[in-house]
Amino acid sequence: MKIVIVIFIFYLFSKTISQYIDVIPIEYESYNDSLVIKYDESYGFGYYTNISFLWDYQSQHDMSFNCVLNNSIRTCTLPVKESDHEKMYSDNLVACVYQHDTFIMCGFKIHLFYFPSPVIISPFKPNTRGGNTTLSGYYLDLNWRIWVPFENKYKQDQYYREPAVYSLPGKWHTKDYDRMNLIVEVLPGCGNRSIIWDNRQRYNFTYQDPNIENIDIKESLLDITGTNFYNQSVLVAIKIDNNIIDPNDIISVDFENIKLKFNYSDPFSSKLNVQVGCCDYWSNKIQITYPPILSNVNSIPKLKGGLLIINGNRLTSSPSSNNNISITVGDSICSMISSSSNEIKCNLQPLSNSTLNNSSPITVSINGVENTLKLLLFYDIPHIKTYYQINDEIHIIGGCFGNINSTQIQINGKHVSNQIKSINNNETILILNVQNQIYNFNISIESNSIKSNNINVNVKMYTIINEIPSVGNKLINFTLFYVNSSNINIIPTIKILNQHSNQTIKSILTNVNEGVVSCSFLIENNCGIVNYEIEIGNQRYQSSFSYESPFINNCNLNSNEVVSCIGKAFGNSNETIIIISNQSIAFKNESNNNNDKSISFQMSEEYNILGELYLNVCGLSSNKVKINTIPIFKNVSIPNLFDTNGGYIIIIGKYLNNNTNITIECNNEVIEKECKLNNNSTSLECNIKLNSPNDKTCKLLFNNDNNNMVSTFNIIYKSPSINQTSIINLKQGGILTIIGNDFYYPIDKVTIIGSNGNSNDSDILNCNEPKYINNTMITCFIQATNNTFNNIKNGEMIFINVTTNGKNGISKVFKYLTQSDDAHQYSDARNIFQNLLLSILIILIISLFISNI
Repeated sequence: MKIVIVIFIFYLFSKTISQYIDVIPIEYESYNDSLVIKYDESYGFGYYTNISFLWDYQSQHDMSFNCVLNNSIRTCTLPVKESDHEKMYSDNLVACVYQHDTFIMCGFKIHLFYFPSPVIISPFKPNTRGGNTTLSGYYLDLNWRIWVPFENKYKQDQYYREPAVYSLPGKWHTKDYDRMNLIVEVLPGCGNRSIIWDNRQRYNFTYQDPNIENIDIKESLLDITGTNFYNQSVLVAIKIDNNIIDPNDIISVDFENIKLKFNYSDPFSSKLNVQVGCCDYWSNKIQITYPPILSNVNSIPKLKGGLLIINGNRLTSSPSSNNNISITVGDSICSMISSSSNEIKCNLQPLSNSTLNNSSPITVSINGVENTLKLLLFYDIPHIKTYYQINDEIHIIGGCFGNINSTQIQINGKHVSNQIKSINNNETILILNVQNQIYNFNISIESNSIKSNNINVNVKMYTIINEIPSVGNKLINFTLFYVNSSNINIIPTIKILNQHSNQTIKSILTNVNEGVVSCSFLIENNCGIVNYEIEIGNQRYQSSFSYESPFINNCNLNSNEVVSCIGKAFGNSNETIIIISNQSIAFKNESNNNNDKSISFQMSEEYNILGELYLNVCGLSSNKVKINTIPIFKNVSIPNLFDTNGGYIIIIGKYLNNNTNITIECNNEVIEKECKLNNNSTSLECNIKLNSPNDKTCKLLFNNDNNNMVSTFNIIYKSPSINQTSIINLKQGGILTIIGNDFYYPIDKVTIIGSNGNSNDSDILNCNEPKYINNTMITCFIQATNNTFNNIKNGEMIFINVTTNGKNGISKVFKYLTQSDDAHQYSDARNIFQNLLLSILIILIISLFISNI
């Protein structure tokens, strides 16, 4: 009985101990098809083998782990089928526990702190406003998990200090509830957040990115609408062209709307990219545009086209960006000329006569940004912009002035005739003759039956010079027009503006005739252009007049190399400059104190005599002329000996040219030549073709005149040269062919020399009947002979000499043969055969000797 009691007590004790077995995993992993839990056996903790999902204290689904021990690490895997997912929920989760492969107990209550995390099967992205959001996954509904802590890392967020958990609303604990799609009530937020599971593992998610749908520009305000903005400005940023704007410019923020101050003041047309950032997550980019604004444009003739000047604002782009501007008028392209912030100039080609419309819309595109408010171009409407006066002409500036035959003008409201002097082809300038002494008038233009605007014209006093003054003339006569009646009797004065002094000169002679004043002044300037101001009473007029320009008739170079030029208006000024080939020569005409019709100077080596010469007298340039030169000869150079093709000579001198008339005579015979100019007129290279081999003495004549012989020179020819000969056996004789250069006709003699080139009679053999074939080939005949040269071996090369017109050419190219070629060949073959037999015999003897050893 005592034994039974002891056993029962031991059983109760062991049962009690088993209730305190700990199951503490070291690692767990969650997958769609399995849950993995790892244990360290060295700690002595237990491990799960079976698991039951209880609902209302009844098991509604049981599953088993597959456990494998590797060293001290036990890995237990719970296989999960697709059909298991819907059954893996519980209000209580229990398991059977083993320890060291020993069963401990079943019904062990599992705490989710030691259980794998849920698996999220679709992105969890709440909108920034928060609210009910579906959380989809596996292993979500376990042990009444109705609280899920949410981590908020943004300390500036107004919800940062809120409770750390959100509730999961809904009656999800009933069996027909969708256990894999739970509804989570999410607080407003943005950016990154985390769900913290019971085992302290995290699931990171982000709120939805902000999205811009529309931007309205209201004066200096941007009104941005969209979705998933945030209502806390401290976590909101705005980028405009990648630049974050000042947070103080944000007026208000909400989940669907942001308002901010934005005063765009640049004078450039542009498009700007706008982005909204919430918690450092940026929205899509939306472009806002500041288009060009067109205010007005001038009219042009439809059938002629012309210059369009478009005025407005933002008519160019920022200097930091491309300035890609295109202008179209209707369907036609207007070619860009220039642009600024408030003006574009372009050229429009004429339209065809078939274009019936009298207006076309203008579209300006700047880097892809077009004007939204269209401007119409109306054709053929005359308009006056301004005017200016040139003496007795009024130049009206504008457009669509028509032509001189059909256009009419109104002066002071009345049509006038014969006042239009000209209209340019573009119809932009109308020149009007000033009416007789009408000082002020109002003018308009009528073209194409359309009347232009009116402008007032004030005619000012102007002067003309009666005639172009000659150089040195001091008395200058002027006529003054449109002199006010109050000034008509005042003596005019003149001030020369290009003088250092401000001396005022009074008219020495004044005459008045019907409001026109004639006057004369003594002016010290004697040449060039004179700027002046004439004053009569309270009227002034500035202009200029020019003295007569210098003119050159001709310039000649004499034998002393002095250049003399004849003409007029050369002046007598220290400012006279001579220019030769763009080289300036300061000149002081001291030798011709009172003569403005001639000028002379010493020619220098540094000047290019072949270039053009002109004068600059007080800033006025003359015509350009060539200097007439006389060739000067120095000597003749012959760089190389002549040959059968002739040769060339170089004539050295000064002021030579391709037209220089020279003659070359050799032995009283005029020689043909071809000459060309080299080295800037200092040498002539003349090619001469002479076939004769005789050296010659020649003379160089100028203008084919013996009295103008300037040089004599000698032409020396090259001696013949021998390169090779044919092979002749002296005992047989025959025709010998000799190849070389510079053979001349006739050939005097050909000899074969047998003693080192010396011509002793005993060592010379004549080659008879020499014949000239051409300048590279001759032949001669060798008589068969038994005579041989002493100390010359058969086949040895010896000298051969060719004499023509006393010039000798000698070369060691003749092969001395006195035996037949067959004998030579037989002798050579016999020697080779004997040597071959001797070699075979020696090899056989050596082989027998080696075999006996």
